[in-house]
Amino acid sequence: MEKLYNLFTYGTLMQAFDNPFARRLRLSSDYIGKGYFSGKLFRVEWYPGALYEPDAPTRVHGEIYQLKTLEILKELDEYEDVLEDEAASLYVRKVIPVRDSREVVRDCWVYLYNRSVEELPLLPDGCFKH
Repeated sequence: MEKLYNLFTYGTLMQAFDNPFARRLRLSSDYIGKGYFSGKLFRVEWYPGALYEPDAPTRVHGEIYQLKTLEILKELDEYEDVLEDEAASLYVRKVIPVRDSREVVRDCWVYLYNRSVEELPLLPDGCFKH
């Protein structure tokens, strides 16, 4: 049986955004629905950055996609500035538990912010909008 891979997005890859990478993701996956994980969401610039904090009282909200092929990850890694040298990467792609709209936990790849958030504004509702 083929293993299923899920990707959770909380920023510019979501359905409300129209850019080449968001369009490619939609073509290369099936939209599962909305979801969230425990953590904090910050506004970096025109895009957000999330931290996974399992014990955080706050949540990061976004969308779950089931990938049809893993090939898309190479493109998304480039878009998210994921480098071989993790310390130099803007984001890191990690598998974390994400709850879907029915509270079912799904292991999902998520691009987590990999820089200091000390000076960044927190988005307290955990939702990124334009």
